[in-house]
Amino acid sequence: MARPLRYSLLALGGALGAQWERDRRDTLFLMLPVLASVLPHLPHIPAWAGIAFAVLFGWRFALVLSGRWLPRASVRWVAAIGCCAAVYAQYGTLFGREPGVVLLVLFLGVKLMEMQARRDLFVVIFLCFFLLLTAFFHSQSIATAAVVFVALYGLLTAMLTMQYRRAEASIAARARLVGSMLAQALPLAIVAFLLFPRAGAPLWGTSTDASRATTGLSDSMTAGNIAQLGESDAIAFRVQFDGPTPPNALLYWRGPVFGDFDGRTWRALAAPHRLGAARIDAADDPSQRFSYEVTLEPSGRDWLFALEMPVQADAGRRGAALRLPDLQLVASAPIDERIRYRVVSQTRFRVGVDENAESLRPWLALPAGFDPRTIALASSWRSSGDGPEALVARALTMFRQQPFRYTLEPPPLGADGVDDFLFETRAGFCEHYASAFVVLMRAMAIPARIVTGYQGGERNPVDGYWLVRQADAHAWAEVWLAGRGWVRVDPTAAVDPARIEHGRRVAAGAGDAAGASALDWLHRARFGFEAIGNAWNQWVLQYDGTRQRSLLSKLGIDARGTRLAALLAVVLAAMIVGAALLTLRPRVVRTPLERCWDEFCARLSAIGLGRMAHETPSRFLARIERALDDESLTQARRIVATYERLRYEVAEPGREAVRNLRLAVQAFQP
Repeated sequence: MARPLRYSLLALGGALGAQWERDRRDTLFLMLPVLASVLPHLPHIPAWAGIAFAVLFGWRFALVLSGRWLPRASVRWVAAIGCCAAVYAQYGTLFGREPGVVLLVLFLGVKLMEMQARRDLFVVIFLCFFLLLTAFFHSQSIATAAVVFVALYGLLTAMLTMQYRRAEASIAARARLVGSMLAQALPLAIVAFLLFPRAGAPLWGTSTDASRATTGLSDSMTAGNIAQLGESDAIAFRVQFDGPTPPNALLYWRGPVFGDFDGRTWRALAAPHRLGAARIDAADDPSQRFSYEVTLEPSGRDWLFALEMPVQADAGRRGAALRLPDLQLVASAPIDERIRYRVVSQTRFRVGVDENAESLRPWLALPAGFDPRTIALASSWRSSGDGPEALVARALTMFRQQPFRYTLEPPPLGADGVDDFLFETRAGFCEHYASAFVVLMRAMAIPARIVTGYQGGERNPVDGYWLVRQADAHAWAEVWLAGRGWVRVDPTAAVDPARIEHGRRVAAGAGDAAGASALDWLHRARFGFEAIGNAWNQWVLQYDGTRQRSLLSKLGIDARGTRLAALLAVVLAAMIVGAALLTLRPRVVRTPLERCWDEFCARLSAIGLGRMAHETPSRFLARIERALDDESLTQARRIVATYERLRYEVAEPGREAVRNLRLAVQAFQP
């Protein structure tokens, strides 16, 4: 190892003393927590900004190791102006959250290039504190919190390092002292978190950038776009049922409804409000009624997903959930942060029985000039004279008996996509089957539409929540039948029943039992991590006024309005006074060597040979030596001699020497 690098690493613990200048050693110790403070921002800032900081950091680190002079002020000014110009070119402004964070990262790198005096070290530390706070602008996950805690621990250790003069403690001793300080502050932090008054929103309820947050589903559907979500294990939402859960085959989580088709892409109707509200007739069957709470990830959309068919919905802080005429639930504003809402759903229902020809007309429209073979097939089936229910069954029989297959990688389709799918490729994902089925129904004058959302989910055995992932994204169809209203028809179930009965992941892995067994432990570990993340979301990020009042009411505390602020002040004051009473009283700290001597004196005192306060060890031994037998006297002389040598002749007694003395004292039996 090169000499400068070896000396630098040894200097971290103060081992070189005067051979290494104090400021340089403190600078070297600070470099690692500085880097940890920037790490949470690197995935969220432009790549050039991360590279620029890495160059500045590496440059400063090399200067510390080599001992060369820092660059002159003119170089630092050029670097600062260049950083400002680059940020302005990227964002068109120097103000705002994103430009401000990037500027802070870059200016921290520039500040490293002028860090000389102890004052500069403290300025860098406080810049890092502020940078760690802004890390929660990007993400408030438990992983981000863990990285921030590690960086904070390092910064506090660096601050403690700067307080030492000539005599320095080891790195382990500094880390233990910082850990003790944080442990003492933790109860105050917990009390402040639990009792700090909240107006309604969580304390960390900062909005998420809606352009980055998506559920995965789109406001339109083209054959293939849902298939792109098939391999994504990102969580779309979590569900906690109040009681029993429905079977997997009934877990249809309703989302956007599409009825406008241009031959290739499905979209929502332009003016669904003109259709009038559809009436829901739910069966009075408690066994088919399910109450649950949904924790929805940010999406940037106003969609609220619910189990078919929602009969009651409360969007929590977002107010009442709105139900559109096509039965989709929406919030009053886009979902730009994680929210919770409660829903009651009935799985046995009839809806839209009272629809009329005017309200059904939009669900029959087809574009002209597309898919002629599909239109011809529908015409031949319709001419047979079968009723709508028989025609629906005939279409499902076609999917079931002919060589259609379910795949995440369907072949590309041409301009007449439905024709190509039904008569050529016969391979596709759920949106291929739903689209072809709805076109076929409309061509036979049966009102039909596409419903997108999620199907299935998996229960996390650790915390009991149901996890609905992006991979569970699904599309199915609804047809209107006289006397029955809108009826769900899932043509995917006719092709791949396992996908609906057991979920996409089980169906996909059915042929690879050995591989599934090998990864079972990894699956359980993922459940554990996801349960921890969910607990963090529910009890930290989503700890709002409602949960605060609920928690306090369980403790028998009625804290509303100013009472809560008064309770917080009283509890904090009581904790501070209690800590003061415990820590401000005089306390004599005994070293391990002194504790060995105390034990030796206690063994002699137990037989009536107590030591007087003014006696030195030698005088004490001279006074009592006649009361000891020869063997005990020999041991006592050896212990006293060793203690006096370690106590008065050695500046820093070694651990091994103190341990040997302790063993000798423990073996001493006067």
